[in-house]
Amino acid sequence: MIEEYEGRWLIGLRGSTVSAFSRASDGQGLTVVFADEVVLEISGPVLLTYGPVTAPDAVVLTDENVPDLVGATARSVVVFTSGSLRVVFSTGHHLNVRGADSGVTVRMEKPDVFHWSSRQGIGTMKTFRSQDSTR
Repeated sequence: MIEEYEGRWLIGLRGSTVSAFSRASDGQGLTVVFADEVVLEISGPVLLTYGPVTAPDAVVLTDENVPDLVGATARSVVVFTSGSLRVVFSTGHHLNVRGADSGVTVRMEKPDVFHWSSRQGIGTMKTFRSQDSTR
Protein backbone atom coordinates (compact mmCIF):
# COMPACT_ATOMS: atom_id res chain seq x y z
CA MET A 1 0.00 0.00 0.00
CA ILE A 2 2.86 2.42 0.78
CA GLU A 3 5.60 3.13 -1.76
CA GLU A 4 8.61 5.03 -0.41
CA TYR A 5 10.65 7.33 -2.64
CA GLU A 6 13.22 10.06 -2.03
CA GLY A 7 11.41 12.69 0.05
CA ARG A 8 7.90 11.25 -0.26
CA TRP A 9 5.55 8.32 0.16
CA LEU A 10 2.83 7.32 -2.29
CA ILE A 11 -0.22 6.14 -0.41
CA GLY A 12 -1.92 3.36 -2.38
CA LEU A 13 -5.38 4.89 -2.46
CA ARG A 14 -5.84 5.15 -6.22
CA GLY A 15 -9.50 4.34 -6.90
CA SER A 16 -10.51 4.59 -3.23
CA THR A 17 -13.87 6.35 -2.81
CA VAL A 18 -14.46 9.25 -0.42
CA SER A 19 -17.16 8.14 2.02
CA ALA A 20 -17.19 11.30 4.18
CA PHE A 21 -15.95 14.85 3.70
CA SER A 22 -16.30 17.74 6.11
CA ARG A 23 -14.78 21.18 6.33
CA ALA A 24 -14.00 22.84 9.67
CA SER A 25 -16.47 25.59 10.52
CA ASP A 26 -13.70 28.20 10.53
CA GLY A 27 -12.39 27.01 7.14
CA GLN A 28 -9.05 26.07 8.71
CA GLY A 29 -9.09 22.32 8.27
CA LEU A 30 -11.02 19.35 7.02
CA THR A 31 -11.58 15.64 7.37
CA VAL A 32 -11.69 13.13 4.52
CA VAL A 33 -12.66 9.50 5.11
CA PHE A 34 -11.97 6.99 2.37
CA ALA A 35 -14.02 3.82 1.96
CA ASP A 36 -11.09 1.60 2.92
CA GLU A 37 -10.89 3.03 6.47
CA VAL A 38 -8.23 5.65 5.72
CA VAL A 39 -8.90 8.85 7.63
CA LEU A 40 -7.23 12.16 6.75
CA GLU A 41 -7.53 14.98 9.30
CA ILE A 42 -6.08 18.42 8.68
CA SER A 43 -5.97 21.28 11.14
CA GLY A 44 -4.86 24.61 9.74
CA PRO A 45 -4.71 26.10 6.26
CA VAL A 46 -5.80 23.85 3.40
CA LEU A 47 -5.66 24.78 -0.27
CA LEU A 48 -8.41 23.17 -2.33
CA THR A 49 -8.36 23.94 -6.04
CA TYR A 50 -10.05 22.85 -9.20
CA GLY A 51 -7.07 21.81 -11.27
CA PRO A 52 -3.43 21.62 -10.22
CA VAL A 53 -2.40 24.45 -7.91
CA THR A 54 0.51 25.27 -10.25
CA ALA A 55 -1.66 25.55 -13.36
CA PRO A 56 -2.32 29.12 -14.56
CA ASP A 57 -6.07 28.45 -14.76
CA ALA A 58 -6.45 26.71 -11.37
CA VAL A 59 -9.50 27.86 -9.42
CA VAL A 60 -8.91 28.29 -5.69
CA LEU A 61 -12.00 27.19 -3.80
CA THR A 62 -13.22 29.24 -0.86
CA ASP A 63 -15.55 28.25 1.97
CA GLU A 64 -18.48 29.33 -0.18
CA ASN A 65 -17.71 27.06 -3.13
CA VAL A 66 -16.09 23.95 -1.64
CA PRO A 67 -17.71 20.91 -3.24
CA ASP A 68 -18.90 17.87 -1.37
CA LEU A 69 -16.35 15.29 -2.45
CA VAL A 70 -18.33 12.29 -1.17
CA GLY A 71 -18.33 9.72 -3.96
CA ALA A 72 -15.18 11.08 -5.63
CA THR A 73 -12.26 8.71 -5.97
CA ALA A 74 -8.61 9.31 -5.21
CA ARG A 75 -6.37 9.51 -8.27
CA SER A 76 -3.17 10.22 -6.32
CA VAL A 77 -2.24 10.64 -2.66
CA VAL A 78 1.31 11.75 -1.89
CA VAL A 79 2.74 12.69 1.50
CA PHE A 80 6.16 14.27 1.84
CA THR A 81 8.96 14.18 4.39
CA SER A 82 8.59 17.98 4.43
CA GLY A 83 5.15 17.48 5.99
CA SER A 84 3.30 18.52 2.84
CA LEU A 85 0.41 16.61 1.30
CA ARG A 86 -1.17 16.41 -2.15
CA VAL A 87 -4.41 14.59 -3.00
CA VAL A 88 -5.88 14.53 -6.50
CA PHE A 89 -9.54 13.52 -6.88
CA SER A 90 -11.44 12.11 -9.87
CA THR A 91 -13.51 15.31 -9.95
CA GLY A 92 -10.45 17.37 -10.94
CA HIS A 93 -10.12 18.84 -7.44
CA HIS A 94 -6.71 18.99 -5.78
CA LEU A 95 -6.10 19.25 -2.04
CA ASN A 96 -2.74 20.67 -0.98
CA VAL A 97 -1.24 21.27 2.43
CA ARG A 98 2.14 22.89 2.95
CA GLY A 99 3.76 21.29 5.95
CA ALA A 100 5.82 24.38 6.69
CA ASP A 101 2.74 26.61 7.12
CA SER A 102 2.34 27.85 10.67
CA GLY A 103 -0.26 26.01 12.72
CA VAL A 104 -0.69 23.07 10.34
CA THR A 105 -1.03 19.55 11.67
CA VAL A 106 -2.03 16.61 9.54
CA ARG A 107 -2.78 13.01 10.33
CA MET A 108 -3.57 10.24 7.88
CA GLU A 109 -3.96 6.67 8.97
CA LYS A 110 -5.34 3.25 8.21
CA PRO A 111 -5.57 1.24 11.42
CA ASP A 112 -2.94 -1.50 11.70
CA VAL A 113 -1.44 -0.54 8.30
CA PHE A 114 0.11 2.95 8.49
CA HIS A 115 0.12 6.27 10.29
CA TRP A 116 1.52 9.42 8.69
CA SER A 117 1.61 12.71 10.53
CA SER A 118 2.93 16.17 9.87
CA ARG A 119 3.80 18.94 12.26
CA GLN A 120 6.11 21.92 11.92
CA GLY A 121 7.36 20.88 8.49
CA ILE A 122 8.26 17.29 9.32
CA GLY A 123 6.38 14.32 7.92
CA THR A 124 6.68 11.01 9.79
CA MET A 125 5.53 7.64 8.47
CA LYS A 126 5.02 4.54 10.58
CA THR A 127 3.98 1.30 8.92
CA PHE A 128 2.75 -1.72 10.80
CA ARG A 129 3.15 -4.51 8.24
CA SER A 130 6.69 -3.74 7.20
CA GLN A 131 9.76 -1.98 8.49
CA ASP A 132 9.03 1.38 10.13
CA SER A 133 10.27 4.47 8.33
CA THR A 134 10.74 7.89 9.87
CA ARG A 135 12.13 11.07 8.40
